[in-house]
Amino acid sequence: MIKRIDPRQLTWICQPKLYILASDKIMIETEPYTDLRPDGRSAEAVELSLVPKGSFCFSMRVDFDYREQFDQCGLILYEEGKRKMILGTEGYDDVSCRLNCIVYHGGRGDRSCRDIGTAISRIHYRIWYRGGAVRIQYSFAGTRWSDFREFQLKDPGNRLKIGIYACSPGNSYFDCTFSGMTLEED
Repeated sequence: MIKRIDPRQLTWICQPKLYILASDKIMIETEPYTDLRPDGRSAEAVELSLVPKGSFCFSMRVDFDYREQFDQCGLILYEEGKRKMILGTEGYDDVSCRLNCIVYHGGRGDRSCRDIGTAISRIHYRIWYRGGAVRIQYSFAGTRWSDFREFQLKDPGNRLKIGIYACSPGNSYFDCTFSGMTLEED
């Protein structure tokens, strides 16, 4: 059964100064010099979380209006409280942004990326999880999905958590909206 996630019921890990919460979306304005550091020690980036039980499919839509290079937002998958995967888009230059997925193995991350044009200001994400296997998908319209990354978790019994993030590592800020969050659990 698919259930809609009410963002007002989620837990803040790091609450932004400027945001609006509604029953169907979260709108955030990032602050300059906020970052999502790879080592997981950053408290400056905005993060929210929910904890699925067992196998699941999580979906959401993200609208963004990047202003500078490295502005970024997306999803985080945690395993036993540590970042296992970061999935999102990042401003790159005047003509492109990047769709990125970083998967962490023993403290080191490997990155998959795809350049997308700056005319794209909306993306839909899906995370499928079953028996330790994770499949990451994206869609520009929310109708036709493309596989982006697959990986295996070492221990399928570990506790997983899903988060969102938005940050501006440089002297910048931007607006983003997370909406259409759904969770289907087995």
